Amino acid sequence: MPGESWSGSLPPLSDAQRELARRLEAHVRRIAVPRNLENYEALEDVRAYLSEAFEGYEVNALGYEAEGSMFYNLETACQGPCVVVGAHYDSVLDCPGANDNASGVAAVLELARLLKGVPGYRFVLFANEEPPFYRSPEMGSAVYVQGLSPGEVKAMICLETVGYYVNTPGSQQSPFPGIPDVGDFVCLVGDVQSTSLVQKLIGSWRSEVPFASLGLAPTPFTERHLYEAGMGMSDHANFWAAGIPAVMVTDTVFYRYQHYHELTDTWEKLTYEPFARMVDGLARVLARWTS
Repeated sequence: MPGESWSGSLPPLSDAQRELARRLEAHVRRIAVPRNLENYEALEDVRAYLSEAFEGYEVNALGYEAEGSMFYNLETACQGPCVVVGAHYDSVLDCPGANDNASGVAAVLELARLLKGVPGYRFVLFANEEPPFYRSPEMGSAVYVQGLSPGEVKAMICLETVGYYVNTPGSQQSPFPGIPDVGDFVCLVGDVQSTSLVQKLIGSWRSEVPFASLGLAPTPFTERHLYEAGMGMSDHANFWAAGIPAVMVTDTVFYRYQHYHELTDTWEKLTYEPFARMVDGLARVLARWTS
């Protein structure tokens, strides 16, 4: 991967980053309730909130039926070939799902706000990433990808469990050698076809964003290890399967966050100031990418 990850002290938060932290927390607190097939009324309540939270965008609700109920992917309009920036808005079983994945949803909402007027991006929130739909044809992103026209989407950025960063030694676990043992970095993960996309994003990140980063992309001989390590466990995998380069942006999920898929995954567990630094940094990278 190009460049070197940021190390050392972080600069003071700007006023804009403090406001971003406040906004991210407000979104997470509003979204973080059990919301899924078994908690359908709550899922629909969250969907209504999200439809209004894309400030200044036309939002399309793309409905489909599964298990006898209607579910909706939400997308903003985009002309011409676009890059999808997306996250799933459901939670697992009775879990509040603050980090998984209200954090990713909040990040998409704020990236949409920060990138308003930057051409080439479509912001999408997917239903039904979690069981019983996980890795099934009724997974929201699987339905979405099946409905795309050839060339409509040129790449995808998936925000998955992105709200937890700590600088304590031993706070980071890893299935791979050479990964730092301090969980203060954001991780960008791609498959073989997405290697150049990961390299471009991480190179831009490291040239201008003062926040620790890790880029991961396998060789053709090691790609199965990426899947075995759980790095294909979200909506980006459906874009990979369709031949569309995609990158998962994550805090590494269960390798760092002990509340993953637990009832304790509640809004106050997240670290909103570093979360805001990460979202602000990603917005800067994406703005430059299409400029």
